[in-house]
Amino acid sequence: MRTCDLCGSTDFKQLPFYYEFEGQKLQGTQCRSCSLMFLHPQPTPEQLERLYGKEYFTDRPNYDRTQQDKKFIDEGKQLDLTKPRPDKFVDYMQAHYPGRKFRYLEVGCGPGYTLKSLQSLGWETHGLEISEHAAEFARQALKLPVVTGNIETTKDFHENQFDLAYMGDVLEHLLSPAATLAKFHRILAPGGLLVLALPATLNLPTVRLGFAAYGMLGKQRKMDIPPYHLYEFTPSTIRRMLAKQGFEVVDLLNPVKPPTHIRLGGSIVEKVGKLAGQYPTYYLNKLTGKFGDRMFVVARNEK
Repeated sequence: MRTCDLCGSTDFKQLPFYYEFEGQKLQGTQCRSCSLMFLHPQPTPEQLERLYGKEYFTDRPNYDRTQQDKKFIDEGKQLDLTKPRPDKFVDYMQAHYPGRKFRYLEVGCGPGYTLKSLQSLGWETHGLEISEHAAEFARQALKLPVVTGNIETTKDFHENQFDLAYMGDVLEHLLSPAATLAKFHRILAPGGLLVLALPATLNLPTVRLGFAAYGMLGKQRKMDIPPYHLYEFTPSTIRRMLAKQGFEVVDLLNPVKPPTHIRLGGSIVEKVGKLAGQYPTYYLNKLTGKFGDRMFVVARNEK
């Protein structure tokens, strides 16, 4: 019998959405005890291997409406990797820990562009990447120590090996986020930092209202994208899971995407509803820092 990855409960309720993948229905589900949201049943490890094949990194659509689709690895030909590439993670670390040289692990490092650029700061960089295609590019083209594998099953890293680890949009894809956080507790040194960037789509007030409406109507929404996200987190559930695995949250940012950036799927009514709801949510988030659809979490290893 399946148990909740956060609290161990077996008392679940269905949410009004589901995926279909390889002939199987994967139902949106929520734990009644702790509110963690996940798919039930989950794809098998073999299905996940097929889901994250080469095409995931070369042909997957870009769901940000402000950007054109681009080849994930081919874009590296135009990048300057001799200096840090500005992004949320790099900017945050340089602002809060200027001059510090980390023993750094990036999980889900893709072709390794960020890893390579951070070497210019004197960091000792390591990567883990599930895609053999992307990892091989990092090793051969960029000469990086990137391991091909899954953070849930790899045995390539030892206790206290790193003092900084980053996972950007990875935790929600894993079969057991709790077991993964426990592994980070082991391989990070005491006081080491774990930084997570992850979606919080189901944290949006508009999504909550949509769930309520679908529930009242007795309807289910079939999702029109593959089941990449096995879990959906909110600020509350990620805080609880980190604390349970030995981490103290030192910063949690909860921004929201601008309305011009959100993915517009579904019917015309759903598209209009998303846009109509995203505008007030965007300005409410600017005032309160809450109700966002993204999270950026910094946690300290307390062992």
